[in-house]
Amino acid sequence: MAITSRKEFKVFFETFFLPVYNLMQRYTGESELSRDFTQEAFTRVFEHREEFETMENAKAFVYTVARRIYLDYCKHQKIKAEYRARLEEEKAEEEEDFLAEVTRQEAFRILYEAIDKLPPQTRSIILLNLKGLNNTEISGQLGVSVNTVKSLKKSAYVTLRTLLSRDMLMILFILIEK
Repeated sequence: MAITSRKEFKVFFETFFLPVYNLMQRYTGESELSRDFTQEAFTRVFEHREEFETMENAKAFVYTVARRIYLDYCKHQKIKAEYRARLEEEKAEEEEDFLAEVTRQEAFRILYEAIDKLPPQTRSIILLNLKGLNNTEISGQLGVSVNTVKSLKKSAYVTLRTLLSRDMLMILFILIEK
């Protein structure tokens, strides 16, 4: 018997709705989702009802469609979960980068505050050194000997050690390296 009329479809629906629903319930464990999948499967049977030569063909079709709907749902859920995980990972990285930058900026603020307390020539030597200049370049730029640069740099580090805690000094040097 083919499903050519609404009456035949109604008989088909009443006969197979519960078995298909129960199958979906076993797959999903959720009654609302199972009902949605089952209704969608029967909607597709209704759309193709005139193509079935027998009730068995329609029955095989409704089970196959229900299974495909479930598998598509699982695939979609997996993609959504991967996307959410990727978003969370990116968000965590952004927060980590932000906190690192805030820490870095605060460390520099503390360092420059301490450097501002140094005598003018010593401060200039340290600031030029922080810009990446070596002792020879600093001596040339300031018009002093390399030994003066070394001596003032050494005294600056001693002063900075007393102004800053030892741990803070290590953190600053690590941050400056980056």
